[in-house]
Amino acid sequence: MYQVQTFHFKRSIENYAGKLFLIVILLSSLSVYAQESQYRDSLKTVDLQEVNIQGSNAPSGSGKHTISRKQLQVVQAGTLGETLSHVPGVQNSYFGPNSGTPVIRSLSGNRVKVLSNGLSISDLAGVSPNLNLIVDMDNTLGIDIHKSDASILFGGRAIGGAVNIKDNTVPKRKTSRALDGFVTAAGGTNSGFRQAVDLNGNTGKHWVWHFGAMNRFNKDLRIPGNTKAPIAFDPGIDPLTQTMAQVNVETQTIRNLTLYPYLSQFVIENLNNPEWALSEADIYTFQENSVIGGVVVPNPGNLLYIPGQPAGTPLSTKIVKGIHDYAPVVRGIMPNSHSNSYALNLGTSYIGDSFSAGLGYKRSYGYYGIPGFALRKLPGHTHTHDDGYTHEVGGSTGYLPINTRSASNSILLESQYRASKSSIESIRMNYVMQWSDDSELIGDYLANMFTSTRQVARLEVDQRVSSFLKGTSGLDYASLKLIGSGEQRYLPDNSSNEYGLFTLQQITLKPVALDLGYRHDLVERRARRTPGYTPSRGLAGGKLSDRNFHLNQYSAGLQLNLKSIAFIRAAYLHAERAPDVNELYSGNNHFAIMLEENGDDKLKKETAKTGELSTGINLKGIHLQFSYYQRRFQNYMYLAHTGISRSGGFLVKEWRQADTKLTGWEAEIGYNRALGSKAKLEIASYVDLVQNINVSDDRMRDWAEGDYMPNMPTSRFGFSGGIQVKNLALNIGLDRYLQQRYLGKNINPEPPMPAYTLLNARLAYESSIRGFRVEYFTEGHNLLNTEARPQNSFLKYLAPLPGINIALGIKASIN
Repeated sequence: MYQVQTFHFKRSIENYAGKLFLIVILLSSLSVYAQESQYRDSLKTVDLQEVNIQGSNAPSGSGKHTISRKQLQVVQAGTLGETLSHVPGVQNSYFGPNSGTPVIRSLSGNRVKVLSNGLSISDLAGVSPNLNLIVDMDNTLGIDIHKSDASILFGGRAIGGAVNIKDNTVPKRKTSRALDGFVTAAGGTNSGFRQAVDLNGNTGKHWVWHFGAMNRFNKDLRIPGNTKAPIAFDPGIDPLTQTMAQVNVETQTIRNLTLYPYLSQFVIENLNNPEWALSEADIYTFQENSVIGGVVVPNPGNLLYIPGQPAGTPLSTKIVKGIHDYAPVVRGIMPNSHSNSYALNLGTSYIGDSFSAGLGYKRSYGYYGIPGFALRKLPGHTHTHDDGYTHEVGGSTGYLPINTRSASNSILLESQYRASKSSIESIRMNYVMQWSDDSELIGDYLANMFTSTRQVARLEVDQRVSSFLKGTSGLDYASLKLIGSGEQRYLPDNSSNEYGLFTLQQITLKPVALDLGYRHDLVERRARRTPGYTPSRGLAGGKLSDRNFHLNQYSAGLQLNLKSIAFIRAAYLHAERAPDVNELYSGNNHFAIMLEENGDDKLKKETAKTGELSTGINLKGIHLQFSYYQRRFQNYMYLAHTGISRSGGFLVKEWRQADTKLTGWEAEIGYNRALGSKAKLEIASYVDLVQNINVSDDRMRDWAEGDYMPNMPTSRFGFSGGIQVKNLALNIGLDRYLQQRYLGKNINPEPPMPAYTLLNARLAYESSIRGFRVEYFTEGHNLLNTEARPQNSFLKYLAPLPGINIALGIKASIN
């Protein structure tokens, strides 16, 4: 994907179009994401009306990026992680083409909280990465990405950042006409089909309504070459990598018989004695004598022995006779990459002068494959012969594809009171109740299903005590009850309750601004072993003990603004996170990640201390920003290798803790320029780097994971740009992912994936037909048809990114 803005113009500049087109191609670019408040676009933007969210005026902190609705209409991809992967410091977890969550500064899962309108949703995506967040991007108003300040506002689950998806399920304001909205449809050569509708309207003076829906479908996707990485078929592949690559290696060991000077007389005489179970390989020995019946007998010489061979000559040679996939795959096709998902959202609101309240409903469903396989014993059957004799035939055992099915229903309540002439500017109260079923299937057979019931409530109060002091304070509550079923569950039944109280304040004495924040959380985890749940032979969550955690988050940031031209900011954040239910209580085969996952109910809370320094310049259309950060974790939780592999080909891993340090930096530069009244050019570039370093004195971690954590995002850079002339818009983007230099271990050294380049483009033309604004567009993704394997993907040995895709689409909006 690529970053985009849609540009609109006031007068013709056809004579410049050719030159500008060459500039964009040479820079291989696409337009930048929205900058922070210091970098407001000075160019007027018209058309494609955006909804302004009525929300907090609290200081957002230096780590916040906002992606507008207009950008999302072009940037959106199949998953949330891929959509956001062009923001500096944010990459995609890539758990196959149908599941990807944001990785913020190398942290993901239970450390990155995903919210909808400020309330947490689908927390199970952190427990299992295959449980994709089904987000209707066509009905999304914008996305806020918090890279450093999120834990004050959203708690310990946001210790690594947060992503807040803003939508219009509960309408936030009246529309400018009785009916507003759009319908869109697109189909691609390697992405399937997508349809969406978004309609909004007014009923009477104060009531508004919203209806939105989305449907996506694709069959197995094409890839440039083999689905497996080349290392999967390297004769030198180690046993653990064999398991991760899902291959069986057939070997033969040949002993170098010329190194042995003697033949064992004892073995010669007992070779055929079943009591000793000896083989011909046991005949050759370095021993000069044998003991037979208590008598020392000299061993005869080996006629094949060659004396004087160099020291270190190997005693045996392993010959690889063949390497075979667990299950048959086809070159050029990503196995089990099918997907079918849909979403429905509708709501209504009362919009008054100072008070608004609304009710909404969301439904989402997804059924999609993971490009991997699991061992399954198929059920047998009863067979009757012609003579009437009946007997049972046992089922065969084989590898079947791993699939995921998720369904979710949510009820939303949102309200806001806006005061006038008061130090309390606004009060917001929001509530969500969500019911979900998330299943893992081996082929069509249910392996496990988790039924979750989630309730989330949040109260926020915005205040402005004086001209120099403003902020927000509030409290929130979240509960989750998880009930499991199925023959192979990796979690016992469990429940969680989380209570939070927070405040974030900003003191402004120009040119200096000081941010101060504090939050306290109480987290309760409970688990119980019920009939039908059988834990593994590993640690398996220990005794499933009840756990309570008190967490403290506090932050301070000081920013110096040099008029509107430049700023420099220093910030510090102390954040704490409680272990989640999978880290505490898991204990069985987790098919989605193709591991036997073992929790530990004795884990301590995780603490991170972060320092960040950032600076930026905004001058005459040029904006530049640089950030450096260092984050030290105490009791960093990670899924560690044990070196064990059980039947079925799954590695055994367990949750452990050790100290870790993150360091990294990000830089962005962009240039915006209006070319006449009907043209606009934007070009930009970015670069980011992150290291996840082992600073613990832990021999087990040194042995299993090495100096750096494995599966970390690579350094990368990108160029972007966009141009529109009259009704024609072109956007091109190039992202370069470098080969990883900071490699960890999977007990054996982690092999680096090759560097790769992704090239994307979009061309759109807009016209008006009978009162509708119609946009025709074509999009190209991975135009170089590169075999791209993200280093941070758990599936990098099994599946690359999809190959080249060309899509055509149309969008009709009500004028």
